[in-house]
Amino acid sequence: MRVITIAGRKGGIKKTTTTVNTAYELSKKGKRVLVVDFDGQGDATSFFRRDKTEFYVADVLLDRKFDINKAIYPVMIKGQEQDNLFIIPARGGDVMSKLNMDMVSLPKREERLLRHLEAIREQFDFVLIDTSPETSILSMNAVIAANEFIFPTTFTDRSFEGIDVLIEHIQDAKFIDEDEIDYLILPVGIDKRVKSTYTYGREYLAERFPYNVAQTTVWHRQSDFENAELDHVPVSVYKSSSATAMYYKNFAKEVIDNEC
Repeated sequence: MRVITIAGRKGGIKKTTTTVNTAYELSKKGKRVLVVDFDGQGDATSFFRRDKTEFYVADVLLDRKFDINKAIYPVMIKGQEQDNLFIIPARGGDVMSKLNMDMVSLPKREERLLRHLEAIREQFDFVLIDTSPETSILSMNAVIAANEFIFPTTFTDRSFEGIDVLIEHIQDAKFIDEDEIDYLILPVGIDKRVKSTYTYGREYLAERFPYNVAQTTVWHRQSDFENAELDHVPVSVYKSSSATAMYYKNFAKEVIDNEC
């Protein structure tokens, strides 16, 4: 089972969009996929499970004896249960912030997701963890549990700086060197018409991360992103023939092929 955390140190980099669409496309390629929603607003949950479920991530993290299977729900898109695609949902409002506070004094607080995932290791091919930009106990759980990472970038200095911060954070949390981290950087929402940004981004990535940039680029297609997000569906569901859907299909294949 490959556990992949999708992370970014700033908002607006299509992190949840990447989680939702990559998970969906992996499932359509026959992979059994579990999404764990650690986002503070529960954005992935709003795409995949809009009804209020009996259990959610807090039940998993707060109780070491909890059966994680009880919190795993099949993804529902437009009222249809999806094959091969499941979610451990979050809750909106201040619930996730309260969960962080509730975990502060708990033993093994940063390893709890890792330990629970061991119980379902044979059930899934992929676990994708959506995270919030800030450092928290939840984000530490996401780092410790993951054996791979995806860092979306919009080719801005802030998103590049965020990747460096994340890599340093992962090194400290896992007590490893950068070259031991298995990660892909995915350019997302890149507008080729803005030549200076495009050139700067490509040159920066080639110099700083020559071996860790995805072959796929998710080019800017505002209407595809916005309309799919308004409908709370993956892009392929909104418009299967769209270029954006094809980008994520290609990226899912790249993720599959990237297995070490």
